[in-house]
Amino acid sequence: MELGKFNFENRGQSLAELGVASYAYTYQDMLACIDWIESKKFMILGGDVYVEGDGGLELTYDSWYYSPKNNDSDLLQSISVAKDYINQYTDSNGKHFYFTVVLQNRWN
Repeated sequence: MELGKFNFENRGQSLAELGVASYAYTYQDMLACIDWIESKKFMILGGDVYVEGDGGLELTYDSWYYSPKNNDSDLLQSISVAKDYINQYTDSNGKHFYFTVVLQNRWN
C-alpha cells in the first residue's frame, strides 16, 4: 500500500455523532495510518478503542497512552507503544474493533 495514496477520511468511520472531531479505523487501517504518522514524524500520545454497536461506533473505554521522556527515542517509542497495544488488543479480543490516536502538537 502506498501511503501517499491512502485516503484516511474515506477509510475511517467518523466519530462526529459522538461529538469527536476524528475518525476511527480498523486495526489494519490504523496500523497503516501509524506508518504514515511515523513518516511525518508525529508522536502518538495515546489512543482509544471503539466497537460497532446498534447505533454506530461506541467507546469501549479501553485506551493507552505514552508519556514522552523528552529524549531522542520518544517518537519511535510512541509508535512502538501504539502498534504493540493495537496488536495485543486484537490478538486478545478479535479484529472487529476500531482505533483512534491522539497526536502531539508539533509546535509544543
